[in-house]
Amino acid sequence: MKNKIYTISALLISAFALFAHNAKAQERIQERIYLSTDRDSYLAGETLWISLYCLDISKTPKLSPLSSIAYVEIQNSTSVVLTAKIFLIDGRGSGHISLPPVLATGNYRILAYTKQMLNESTPQLFEKVIPIFNVLTSEKVPGNVEIATENSAVSANEQKESGLSLSALGTQNAVEVKFGQGGRILPLNSSVPITLSNTSNTLVSLNVTVVKVDSLPVYNTMTVSNFKSNISHGVFSQDNLYVPEYEGEIIKGKVTLKGTGSLWDKIIFLSAVGENAEVYSSVVDSTGTFNFYTNSFFGDREIVLEIPSADSTYNFTYELNDPFIKKIDNNIPKLILDRKFEQSLSERSIEMQIGRRFGIDTLYDRLPFHNDPLLRTKPVVYKLDDYTRFPVMPEVMIEYITELRFRKLDGRQDLQMRWEDSYKTLSYSRGNTLVLLDGIPVFDHTKIFNYDPLKVKSISIYGSEFFVGYASFEGLVLFKTYKGDYSGLTFGRNVRIMDFQGALIPSKFTANGIAKADNFPDMRSLLYWDPQIDLKPGVSSDINIHTSSLPGKYIIKIEGFTENGLPVEYSSEFTVR
Repeated sequence: MKNKIYTISALLISAFALFAHNAKAQERIQERIYLSTDRDSYLAGETLWISLYCLDISKTPKLSPLSSIAYVEIQNSTSVVLTAKIFLIDGRGSGHISLPPVLATGNYRILAYTKQMLNESTPQLFEKVIPIFNVLTSEKVPGNVEIATENSAVSANEQKESGLSLSALGTQNAVEVKFGQGGRILPLNSSVPITLSNTSNTLVSLNVTVVKVDSLPVYNTMTVSNFKSNISHGVFSQDNLYVPEYEGEIIKGKVTLKGTGSLWDKIIFLSAVGENAEVYSSVVDSTGTFNFYTNSFFGDREIVLEIPSADSTYNFTYELNDPFIKKIDNNIPKLILDRKFEQSLSERSIEMQIGRRFGIDTLYDRLPFHNDPLLRTKPVVYKLDDYTRFPVMPEVMIEYITELRFRKLDGRQDLQMRWEDSYKTLSYSRGNTLVLLDGIPVFDHTKIFNYDPLKVKSISIYGSEFFVGYASFEGLVLFKTYKGDYSGLTFGRNVRIMDFQGALIPSKFTANGIAKADNFPDMRSLLYWDPQIDLKPGVSSDINIHTSSLPGKYIIKIEGFTENGLPVEYSSEFTVR
């Protein structure tokens, strides 16, 4: 039997969406988000690290298996300044956002939500207020910043000093923390092991931050413990505006035809430029709209939209819907600037500038993240530098790639693949081989016939039947160029290449390479950040923190939830000198 590989089943997705939209309100999954960050105050130019928990509260709270994408917005009282997407697996996701050095000083609000949450009549989004200081300019968010005076009335619940708002003991006695030799006084520029042990009888999912205590303000009063106590159930709207994003982001858009003609019922393809094959198809409806049910892209990418069967004389435009709600709320507390912040801002300013100058991103560790399931079979790979290089592509096929051949079909070159069917019979595909160059589908194989093979690094051949949404192909050939920039590939007039914001790539900040960086001036106030540590009952996990050249008090803070939704919270201080 042929090895059939499905990127996504439109039938199953439609059935799931129909079930979700017709179910009774009390039977639907209700989601709530808790978002944890590495610290509570930031400087413009620093990195904001995120650990996200998506919980299903419809019955007993637990991590939600439904949504696979969460949306994050950072806004001030006048505009949305940053957006991000976080990929979720069983209710957990993470990423980091680089705060631009041009952000004005002021308080900002972080919003987080899933599309399922937006189906409620009154969506209950996660909100967190963070101060952001710009130490390079005097620009401030209009109407949001005041200078502290003796008469300034600042509520203790609105503005507190960093590090003083944390409980000394965990909410649930589920995690035990043990430091290495030396107790709670650690030497400068040293590595110290810390052991986390799950002492409960259930799985716990945690995030861990180790950061220097400073005098910068904390406006956020939400913790995992009071998050659960503030959870309330909502009522689903009758409009059913959003299909739950179970597999990945649902990319919606519209194509508008200029002049006469029709694009109704034509197949439209979306692909992401890159090494991997990330290709999806949809059908244009009578209004010109289309929906791509993707497995989510990671990182900022270029995407390509194309309707191969459209008349070449047609002139049309593509537009992708903005997935963010971007609803501005002016009710953000004012940031009160106090002279006592001066020393902390000075230290953090030096740290930020050193990090940007010396490429501190080399201290990050990328976590495994979801890959598109299209290419699960093992390919036959030809690395062209291992063979005699030929100046034209047909000679490459003739001389040593026996699985491929070019033949003329309906006046055009057709790249055909030889493969074996279920009866052990060898045959060649005709007219429906999926050819990708740096991830971009090339439906006119004449372009591959004329492409310069000296730009190609490798050719990977997948001899299987592929179903890409509404389209099927007999075999897939992936051409990878040396630079991965599809150099020299030409496009028809109705192909569009767009910039696209993908999901954040999960990462943690361990500074494991700091010992090898002899010329790195180590002024880190953030020593360690891990967005996701999953511990089974009775299991321990060892982490290593590397202290910097900054003496002072530091805090290790742990937040998370047990498998059945109970909050876990731990914090404790130690001294570095």
